[in-house]
Amino acid sequence: MLHLVGRYIAHRRRLGYQLNDASRLLAAFARFCARTAPGRPLTTDLALRWVNERPGLKPKTRASRLSMVRGFARYCVALDPRTEVPAARLLCSNWQRGTPHIFTPEEVRLILQRARRLQTRCSPLHARTYATLIGLLACTGIRPGEAIRLRLSDFDAHGGTLHIGRCKFSPERTIALHPSCVRALHNYRQTRLRTFPFGDSFFMATRGRALAPRRVEEVFRKLSADIVSRGNRPVVRLYDFRHTFATRLIARWSQQSRPPAHHLILLSRYLGHRGFNSTWWYVSSDSRSLRSAALRFGNFHQS
Repeated sequence: MLHLVGRYIAHRRRLGYQLNDASRLLAAFARFCARTAPGRPLTTDLALRWVNERPGLKPKTRASRLSMVRGFARYCVALDPRTEVPAARLLCSNWQRGTPHIFTPEEVRLILQRARRLQTRCSPLHARTYATLIGLLACTGIRPGEAIRLRLSDFDAHGGTLHIGRCKFSPERTIALHPSCVRALHNYRQTRLRTFPFGDSFFMATRGRALAPRRVEEVFRKLSADIVSRGNRPVVRLYDFRHTFATRLIARWSQQSRPPAHHLILLSRYLGHRGFNSTWWYVSSDSRSLRSAALRFGNFHQS
């Protein structure tokens, strides 16, 4: 089973998926199978026993783990017809995504002001790094991980574009930037190269190291500590800038008498979505303030 997991992960990664969490969890599932049912094929009963092995897991966590096993089972059934593929929505069938926090313009300005005042003895670039990074997330809606992984060569100041590498479920893409964003990135890159003229990472942490995602989250929590979340989560997140970017655009388009369909297509591609189901989440999560947009987008999605 562990060998099959390795083949499955390698196969999926060749298709562009990272699967870091899935690799670790499916390896744990394979060890569970070897311990409890050695030599037996993958079955729904085994999958459910593994998912429920650890008490205290949230329903959505159990559902997520079963979904990972289900994907693996679909791969295994082609190699062993005795394999059982767990039914879709077998656990937590009524689970819905949590409502995100939508930043107000005042909250964005407050966070950026605090970022510009950050101080550290280790790097004169510290404050500018976080102000530029957060500003980029707010005005483009790219994922935090995509921004952290940017390389110097990904930014084209002359063309006003940013290349985003393939990640998660997204193909690689090149997005257009607002002139103000181009200026901010250009100025940051010049300062960064003067301060740390080495390395390929666009954003640099203290002592010239690449930014660490966990450290970025820690700094952001300090910058946004007193902002009360209006979503289902107890605190606001960097990822909420992505939701804010998309919902503001869709809400603006919904005010038009006939919102152009190609805007929705472009937004889906800009965000790096493979399908409209992912883009739909950005209006369905806040139906009260975006009811008109949700109805219009729903009609377009079903057409």
